[in-house]
Amino acid sequence: MPEQTAPTKERILAAAGEIFGAKGFKDATIRTIALAAKVNVAAINYHFRDKEGLYGAVLEEVFHIGFTRFPATMDLEESSSSEQRLRAFIRAMFHRLLSREGWGGIAGRGRLIARELLAPSPAFEAVLDRYIKPHKDLLVTIISDIMGTNTNPGPEKLMPCAISIIGQCIYYAMASPVIKIIYAGNAPTEENLDRLTEFVWLFSLGGIAKIKDATL
Repeated sequence: MPEQTAPTKERILAAAGEIFGAKGFKDATIRTIALAAKVNVAAINYHFRDKEGLYGAVLEEVFHIGFTRFPATMDLEESSSSEQRLRAFIRAMFHRLLSREGWGGIAGRGRLIARELLAPSPAFEAVLDRYIKPHKDLLVTIISDIMGTNTNPGPEKLMPCAISIIGQCIYYAMASPVIKIIYAGNAPTEENLDRLTEFVWLFSLGGIAKIKDATL
């Protein structure tokens, strides 16, 4: 929970992120969040207007932190190959989803992301347009470049490839307790993220190569 020495708005956002993630929007109450943030209800109304406004602000903060700390390029040089750009994209996703500096998996803010993926709220539309769709477009461009201009791949090839790559990363993040039981050596822990990146990257390159020449 937030330190009482932190600014009021920051404490509210920190407490709300944990509580919305654990309980969901419907079951979380402004009073519970106020108690956790050590503020009064009036302070929440002052900064965020109501519960809907607070929830939207929490989602915006969570996505802003994740995509700012771990941009899809991961400091690659402009001359980097399409394959290297795909690796950086996957690595950024893993660190965004699972690292302590990101969303911390289902033990952290990732719980909130998981809830939105299963049942998107109206507030999710804003972050979808601002963060997710541009990154989807970037990934599609990377995949198209890997396939090569001679193949002229259409959305029937590009979109399933993009969704598959994103899906691998999300599954590792959201199903980490099950993965630890099935195969502990491949557990999606923070210390294991670079190795997972290499595997998903190589696996995806193989899939892209096959889809490139397939008839769909």
